[in-house]
Amino acid sequence: MNRYALFLGCTTPTQVIQYELSSRWVCKHLGIELVDIDDFVCCGINQINLSQEAGLMLAAMNLAHAEAKELDILTLCAACTGALAEAVESLKDQETRDRVNRKLQTIGLKYNGRTKVKHISRVLYEDVGIDRIKIKIKRDLSKFRVAPHYGCHYLKPESAFEGFDDPDNPKTLHQLISATGAFPVQYETLNLCCGGKSFPISKEPAFYLVQKKLDNIMGKKIDCMVVQCQTCYLMYSDQQKVINGRFKKQYNVPVLLYPQLLGIALGGDPINDLGLNSNTVSLNSLLAKGEINKQL
Repeated sequence: MNRYALFLGCTTPTQVIQYELSSRWVCKHLGIELVDIDDFVCCGINQINLSQEAGLMLAAMNLAHAEAKELDILTLCAACTGALAEAVESLKDQETRDRVNRKLQTIGLKYNGRTKVKHISRVLYEDVGIDRIKIKIKRDLSKFRVAPHYGCHYLKPESAFEGFDDPDNPKTLHQLISATGAFPVQYETLNLCCGGKSFPISKEPAFYLVQKKLDNIMGKKIDCMVVQCQTCYLMYSDQQKVINGRFKKQYNVPVLLYPQLLGIALGGDPINDLGLNSNTVSLNSLLAKGEINKQL
């Protein structure tokens, strides 16, 4: 069994609890052991905006805590993945690592450069594998037409992800969706940002980005969108109602987190195992199309 330190980040356990719930269920079902580390702190991505050193120190603390338990880190949030993976790259420089370790020493920590950081989708893709996922499928999702959304931080910066996938022409999420039996739909705005980083500062550009993608995928006759980051989920799911009221739109696009889609295919209980009842846009029509007898 593969073991990872689970890095939840700040937003998932407070605003998108269904991401944690479904990820824990899927990992347990597929033989991935998740270890909780109480001393984990913020990944540092927001602190970087004010001080790169502060952001690096927070990331290094997390890396050191995982390394002390001889574990690599499994992330759910794509932004946390990017921040921690960038820190791994930065700390390969001996001078930088020595400087950081002098500060970590004051709280009894040291980072030696052994910790790896992998997003849950990458763990599923590499550690479990597409073929093994297919063998485990229990529900037929072949009627589902799914719009994948990768997110900006899942594969960028490219140097931090060891050539895992092509950030300009990604395929891994398409393949993970196909493994569930669903059909991943290609569309023009695939690589468009969700607008989550600009939203706290300026809502208009963020709303524009959300509208542009939703307009695009609605024209493709999709049944749902699948994301792999809680910020992307909040932008595409929770902001639909806001945009509908503010701009007189009629969006009603169901949005799933990938572990929820995979969990459905693996036979998980939609509510108790996957938390589908917590999703903002109703999934009842989607479950009915998959002939899953469960009302949310």
